[in-house]
Amino acid sequence: MIHVYNKTHSKLSTIVVAFNAGSRMEGFKGFNPGIAHMLEHCIFKGTNKRDFLEIQREIAFLGGFVNAFTSHEIVAYHITVPFENLEESIEILSDIVFCSTIPEEEFLKEKEVVKEEEISRLDDPMSYIWKEFSSRFFSNYISEPVIGTQDTIEEFTRDEVESFYKTYCKRENAIVSLSSNMSKKDAKALLIKYFGRQNGRIKRSFNHSQSEYRDSSTVEIFRPGIEHTYVWIGTPGLTTGSRHDPAARILLTILGSGMDSRLFTEAREKRGLAYSISASMSDWEYGGVTLIDSSVREANLDELLEVIDVEVNKVKSEPVTEEELQRAKNKLRASSYHLIEDGYGTAIRGMREKLHKIFSLDEYMELLEKVTAEDVMNVANMLFDSNKKMTLICRAEV
Repeated sequence: MIHVYNKTHSKLSTIVVAFNAGSRMEGFKGFNPGIAHMLEHCIFKGTNKRDFLEIQREIAFLGGFVNAFTSHEIVAYHITVPFENLEESIEILSDIVFCSTIPEEEFLKEKEVVKEEEISRLDDPMSYIWKEFSSRFFSNYISEPVIGTQDTIEEFTRDEVESFYKTYCKRENAIVSLSSNMSKKDAKALLIKYFGRQNGRIKRSFNHSQSEYRDSSTVEIFRPGIEHTYVWIGTPGLTTGSRHDPAARILLTILGSGMDSRLFTEAREKRGLAYSISASMSDWEYGGVTLIDSSVREANLDELLEVIDVEVNKVKSEPVTEEELQRAKNKLRASSYHLIEDGYGTAIRGMREKLHKIFSLDEYMELLEKVTAEDVMNVANMLFDSNKKMTLICRAEV
């Protein structure tokens, strides 16, 4: 078990309990895809001390907000409350996470809820395109939807959820991250009281394959009920914790983040081709993607693709200006600080530093400041690999 504490000046406190138990763990023991996410729904449905209504009412009485998330790499459960009610909330979260009984009746209801959630996600064009894009772009666990599919969800049983829970969500493998306005001594006492003493370790003995990336291709898909043509251009990205991350973030900020970015200026402000266009990156421990995305009327598609190609080639062949470099650094500082302005963001970052061994905020700011224009051009040539580029075009189904 690992304890993390960050002192804040906020009047809200957040406690997070997380495990290396996202959807990528399902294949090791033959679990149905999506079972990790199903556990997220079931874990709040009752313990030996409380049924689901008592859990909801007690947290609401304390002024708390309770939630959870499941990703490919993490399951995490958290409560945010006024700092005066922190201890009571910690006791409730500890009870939920480690003493869940997963009642059969509640499991069956939540199974139907998850089916509805999966359908509703695919109603959203962005979720639909991501599903189609990731299934073709990645070769490992990132290609699979965290929520599962209608077929795999139908296969879930209450016993399977419990088995996944007992296999991967053990107390000794928890990372408990607390942010609050109290002394480190008092925080340590609370964490020990409700979670036990830490030994500074969690189980990491799971080997995952690095994603492979196919040769360049253009993929067309069709979807009813849309007016725009959507364009996603992906190339292999960085993995979590890469030393190239600061330079890559600066590159993508200059290229496609905000109204002052090169792509926005050229595609929208100068030519009126698109309402929005952006460049971004997503990273996992065993893969990543660098993505440029936009949506246009079909008549503007070819010109937009040409603009993107010109701007990408430009950042690969010419150093960015010193003004662009400093502007991007300032924007990244602002966004990084914004994420830790509340207790939740601070607690989540503290958890990720331990689980994924990412840079601390201070370390990251130091690395960011050292990035040069040459570094940005080098990382542009690393990320925008024209031999591994997938262009996905989603058109309206006629």
